[in-house]
Amino acid sequence: MDIRWTEKASADALGIFDYIAHQSLAYAESVYERILERPSQLTDHPLSGSVVPEFGREDVREVFVYSFRLIYRVADDEIRVLTVIHGSRMLAPESLGEAEQ
Repeated sequence: MDIRWTEKASADALGIFDYIAHQSLAYAESVYERILERPSQLTDHPLSGSVVPEFGREDVREVFVYSFRLIYRVADDEIRVLTVIHGSRMLAPESLGEAEQ
């Protein structure tokens, strides 16, 4: 199963890195690396994440990486990472056009 990152998700991950790096470069690198690695753990069990409450769809799921929600969509042959947001934030369903496909 392939893993694909949307431009939005890639930008989100870099934004998280930049934000944390202002306080600690070492911690920013650790968090960023973990965010990038997490989807590869889903290849064997893509439905192991929780259904995203804002979507309520079986194919749109989330896993947590530290305090961040990594939101992804499961398709037949791929996991598409849609966004990475802080766990305290609610996601507006219309904000992810990729999930509608």
